[in-house]
Order: sequence, then structure tokens, then C-alpha cells
Amino acid sequence: MINRQETPATSIITHLPFIVPKKGQLGNGVPVYLVEGGTEDIVRVELLFLAGSYHQHKPLVTYSAANLLKSGTKGKTSREISEMLDFYGVYLQIDAQKDIVSVSVYVLKKYLEKVLAMVQEIVIGPSYPQSELDILLKNQKNQHIVNNNKVAYLARLHFGEQLFGSQHPYGYRLRKIDFDKISRDDLLAFHKQWIHPGNLNIIASGKLPENITSMLEKFFGNSNWARPAQEPPEPVYLAATSENKKLLIHKNEALQAAIRMGKRTINRSHPDHQRLMIANALLGGFFGSRLMKNIRQDKGFTYGINSALVSLVRDGYFFVGTQVGAEVCQAAIDQIYQEIRDLRTKPASAEELMTLKNYLSGSFLRSFDGPFAQADRFKEILVFGITPEYFDNFLVELKNTTPESVMDTAGQYLHEDSLIEVVAGKR
Repeated sequence: MINRQETPATSIITHLPFIVPKKGQLGNGVPVYLVEGGTEDIVRVELLFLAGSYHQHKPLVTYSAANLLKSGTKGKTSREISEMLDFYGVYLQIDAQKDIVSVSVYVLKKYLEKVLAMVQEIVIGPSYPQSELDILLKNQKNQHIVNNNKVAYLARLHFGEQLFGSQHPYGYRLRKIDFDKISRDDLLAFHKQWIHPGNLNIIASGKLPENITSMLEKFFGNSNWARPAQEPPEPVYLAATSENKKLLIHKNEALQAAIRMGKRTINRSHPDHQRLMIANALLGGFFGSRLMKNIRQDKGFTYGINSALVSLVRDGYFFVGTQVGAEVCQAAIDQIYQEIRDLRTKPASAEELMTLKNYLSGSFLRSFDGPFAQADRFKEILVFGITPEYFDNFLVELKNTTPESVMDTAGQYLHEDSLIEVVAGKR
């Protein structure tokens, strides 16, 4: 009989049941990856273009070109496209990031072929109506004006600029005038240069039909959709971290101050990245982290604080972010620096480390739950050029983590003297 008064034994697994997708290739060279799974007749097809705002020649071009794909084609208006999406119960997701543009559809398997025909039309032949572009830019400009009164928004934008420089696409700080410089020709040029088979990977996941490969070949592998005769060169930018370590953006009417501090560091393709992820989690990566215990629970300075590692294809950075009352801003900053010092100098207790390991292993396993989640994790392999063994290596690294390894990693990569500090609000 089970003794309910005894805590069950726990252990950290070291092998992940990751489904390596079946790989194929369309007639025009587009790689296709199939992740079969699930019990419901739902399919997700994602078109992943390895080009994002890093590749744009003007601010807002990538965002506008991606989000207006569904706003009209030569044969359909935006209304007709929307009605078709509603009729087949399709969820269309378009995501424009710094390094990628992604177009995904979730649809019942029985409607997949009809929906793929629509996706082909909007991806290959968008018309980018001027009226739709005007509406998008007007709405986004108004939102930008509103956001500029929010301290968290200001801190985030200025922080990126301080890390990478005002001319780097990872750090460029959006300005109101940028919304008046975008033309329909800019969108067409970006689409022609970067939204083509040479930059494309297709990931299909869910309960896939037997003829999924032939469907994808029909709509995305034919010779009518070819890569440009001369592909544009990969842009090269040099990041220029500000020599000024501290920046204050005055907002005297603000009741709170937004704090953003951090530094450029390694990304997911670096061999030390997993060790740094674990160290960061102890600092501020989950609700039981040291920053949360100190600055939220003990001091009561904020409702929430976190630290994170952000991986970009060509760089990466670490940051701590929170909002606090203006009167405790400096005290909160001092405590953040103290926690970073303690991460290097104060070893985690056995209980603290076990809590961290249990949390990270559980959340890591949940991130692979189901075919769509598995497809999302596989996308990391494509974007960052890592191998499937990366995931098992994380679990091994986690199991072998010691208080000393956390302190060593923090000492190598996280030091308060190297951090950029941005505060927006009253201080």
C-alpha cells in the first residue's frame, strides 16, 4: 500500500522522446519536414522563411510585408480571404521576427488541400493594396504614439539600442517618422528578395494525410515558384554596444519606473548556452527564482521580475526586467546587482537546486508535448543550426548541475560591471 505521508521519489531524466521529423524535398529544392502525431484530425503547416527584420532595407518593411500577405492577392480581396478562413475554420498565424518570417495554418485534415491552395495564393502573389497598407501604418503609428507613454515600452526600445547600436537592425529604435517612409514598392521589393523557395523550409505536423507530400509539391514545389535568378547578399552589420553604461529616460508624470539591464552574450548555438540557461533560471527564470524571492516576496518592490536569455541567429543577450514604484527604483536596482553578485559567490542550497532542477525538467518536457510543440522545438534546430542531440544534452547538463558549476558559469558570463542599465520613468 502507498504511504501517502511520504513524498514520492523524484529523478531527472536524461533522454527525451523527441520525434525526429521525416525529411523530404520538393521539386524546387524546398526542404519538407513531417512530424506525425496527435489523436485529432488537425494539421498545422508552417512556411518558415529564414529572413526577418535583419534583412529589411527600411524599418517596418518586414512587419508590413508579412502582415499584409492576407490583405489581398490578384484574385482575392482581403474580405474574400477572411471569409474563406472563417468558412473552413482556419487559424492563420503570421509572425515576423528579427530573423524569420513564419506563415502557419491550423486546419482540419479534410480541408487541408483547399486551405493550402489559399496559402499558396497569399504567400506567392500578394497584391499589397495601398489602402490596406495605409490603414496598417496609421494604426501602428497611433499605437506607437500611445506606447511611447509607457515606461516598459521605452525601456525595451532604448535597451536594444544601447546593446546593438542605433543602426543595427537588432537595436534600431522605432521612430514616429518611420511610419511615413514605407511605400508599397518597399513591400514588393522585400517579398521578391526574401519570400521565395531559396529561403523556405516547410514543417507539417499533426495527424497528417497520406498524400501530404504530394499536396505540398502541388502548391509549393512547382516550377512556377522559383528563387530569384540572383539572390541578394546576406546583410552584414556590426553591433556597437554603448560605452555609456547607464541611461535614464525621464518621464516625470510616471508613477512607476521600468528597469531593463543586461548585456550581449552567447546564443543557442554556443556550447555553454545550456549552462548559462540554468544559471539564469536560478537568478530570475521562474517564480521561485532569487530575484522573485528577494524583490517581490521579501521587499515588495514589484509584482513581477524576471531575467532571460534571448537567442538571435547572429547574436544573443541577457536581460533583467521589472517595473517598480519610482520611490524604490534605486533600491531595486541595488538589489538586482546584489543578486547577480550572489549568483557568483553564494552557492545554491540542496533544496534550492532541487527545486530548480524539478522546475526546469518539467517545463522542458512540457515544451515537447504533442506534435505541434515538437515541431516548434524542431524549428530551433533549423534556425540555429543545432542538432537533435542538443535537447538530450540539456537534460544531462541539468542533472549534472552543481552549486559550483552555477557559480562558475555566472562568473564567466554575468558580472554587474558589464551590464547596460536603462531606466524609464521617475527615479
